[in-house]
Amino acid sequence: MASGLLINVYLAIVARNLTAAEYAYFGAFWSLAQVAGFGMFLSIEQETARLLQTPGRPLGVLKAALITAAAMAVAQLAVVALGWPLLSEAFGGQAVTVVAMGVLCLVSAGQFVVRGALIGMDRLGRHAAIMVLDSALRVGLAALVATLITDAGSPAFVWTLVIAIGLAHAPQLVSLLMRRTRATTEPDPGAGWLGPRAVWGAVAPLLLGSLCAQVLLNGLPVLVTVLASSEIDATRAGQFVAVFTLTRVPLFLVVPLQSALLPLLTGALHAGDRATLHKLMRYLALGLLVLAGLAFGLGYLAGPWLAGLVFGPSYVLPSAHVALLAVGVAFYIGLVLVTQVLVASVRHRLVAWSWLSGMVVGGVVLALVQDLLLRAELAFLLGSAAGWLVGTALVLSERRERVLQSVA
Repeated sequence: MASGLLINVYLAIVARNLTAAEYAYFGAFWSLAQVAGFGMFLSIEQETARLLQTPGRPLGVLKAALITAAAMAVAQLAVVALGWPLLSEAFGGQAVTVVAMGVLCLVSAGQFVVRGALIGMDRLGRHAAIMVLDSALRVGLAALVATLITDAGSPAFVWTLVIAIGLAHAPQLVSLLMRRTRATTEPDPGAGWLGPRAVWGAVAPLLLGSLCAQVLLNGLPVLVTVLASSEIDATRAGQFVAVFTLTRVPLFLVVPLQSALLPLLTGALHAGDRATLHKLMRYLALGLLVLAGLAFGLGYLAGPWLAGLVFGPSYVLPSAHVALLAVGVAFYIGLVLVTQVLVASVRHRLVAWSWLSGMVVGGVVLALVQDLLLRAELAFLLGSAAGWLVGTALVLSERRERVLQSVA
């Protein structure tokens, strides 16, 4: 929670030192950074943590995970090179920002291997400390740029993100590679060495769903910036990015919600208790509808005031726009929870179907609606709602026999 609050302080500092149009370019980088980081490497973090917690695991887990992550980062660099013209347009024609995106791909590979290793080694205190340090470095570097550089543009603030991630995670990566930090479980030499191909085989089924999740959440700020065809639209795009960032604050509720709900849902799923499962899913649906109603009311009544308070008066949007984004976040939370139930039931491929359905619906809405901001707001809202409905249907269609076979 502390890390999340610091990140919002960081974004507020950036917004208050850039024009709305310039913040749109920074917001495009920030959103793509989430896709390149969380979207690409979250599955590496999850698999590294799982392997390091497995008794009698093979040798070389950390090395195999790092090689796999590095290969994925190289593939990302190729995508950045191929997409240079489009990225340059999204970043306001700043080539240095495109270079920063390439460096971020490399830094993110090490970042998520470190996070997964610390989780797998039960070094949760150190994991939390590094996340807070990363966020604090972002705040400190952004404040330094704002103080020392007059009329700093978006590229200067972009590099604060890249440098902070590197400074926070590089020392711990060195410590892990030099075996100064050890896991609580010991490897079994008889199990041989784990190869990168085995890690990739486990990561691949989760990668598509993870990428789709981040594209649905973070792709719209980039598209809005690219679609802005005038200075007025560029300003509106910056306002959208700031308000969207503010409305996503409730996503920090996802982790405690998962901790409370998932044991009940997955327990009913594996026990084959269809009645209890249906009852819990109905309660979850009711809770999400209540959350959506509260989000609409809060966004409509207090959203513009909060946006002005955090980011400044130049970032205020009309109440209806804030309310639509807030409701979209509520449904996105529901989608995250439902897909985590599918992960827990070892049906990884079904996770991708939930996120893909949301992306398809969002893409159709984006193509049909013409207004710059309304098309993005409705695409996020309806895409998240569609993905949640599909994910719920997939959970309820599970049979105990199929789940047990997949676990075995």
